[in-house]
Amino acid sequence: MIMNINNIKIYIITIALIFFINMQDVCAHGVLYDMKQISEKKVRITIKLTEGEQKRGIAITHYYLENGKVLHIGYETGNGAESEAYLDFDLSGAVPPIRVKLTNINDREWIPFNDIKGIEQEEYITHLHDAGILNGMPDGSFKPYSNITRAEFMVLVVKALNIEGKAENTEGFTDIEGHWAKEIILVASKHGLISGYGDKTIRPDNPISLAEVSSVISRAFEFKTAKNGIYQKLKRDKWYSGSVKKMFDVGILSVYDSIYENFNEEGLINRADCAMMISRALTTY
Repeated sequence: MIMNINNIKIYIITIALIFFINMQDVCAHGVLYDMKQISEKKVRITIKLTEGEQKRGIAITHYYLENGKVLHIGYETGNGAESEAYLDFDLSGAVPPIRVKLTNINDREWIPFNDIKGIEQEEYITHLHDAGILNGMPDGSFKPYSNITRAEFMVLVVKALNIEGKAENTEGFTDIEGHWAKEIILVASKHGLISGYGDKTIRPDNPISLAEVSSVISRAFEFKTAKNGIYQKLKRDKWYSGSVKKMFDVGILSVYDSIYENFNEEGLINRADCAMMISRALTTY
């Protein structure tokens, strides 16, 4: 079953992470940003083109903060410009952690994947792409309604929490030898993010449930504000009940999300809804 990690504070998130279908079948394109804190109240946001497009340069054209939470950055690309551009942004008027939204002023309708236009989770998938958090497929798709496996989710969590290093198979897991995510799984186990079943298996390629994802997110991030709502469709007295309710109380999930229409905590979660939850978690106070 999935375990949780306690007391990890995330203030401004700088992460590099890949959603995997397998290790080879991924693709990044467009413009990505990286955000690093350079003083108590200032962050540096660097934007650059991905490797295949670096024959052009990039320049920031404008920026503004919306509602203290979303920093809009406009950019343009062209020959002769620098290979990357950066903005030192004062957080004094912001409510961190903030979300960065990039806009290509030469093509304001640009989106990173060819199968997310107009879907409910488009802004969240785009956010994670622009932050260098997730990639798509070589054909330019994201496959938003495909399930995400336990191994794929562990990659997401380990990278999001910026956990580095290696770990030994001290628990004697029997089904990860030769698996593409073996090292990530062992690191995740070392840090209490995942544990095996009674038969010493991890079952890395099994799809993960909404309850398991909620359980990890509820402990991996520290949310400073929350309400105490009543949600009719949530099950009570289950091992995951507190974690799932917390997702609604802090705004990671909402009764207005389509996922709530036929809500089932024990049901499998797809890539789009997982992206939505992670994106919201990264920018929730």
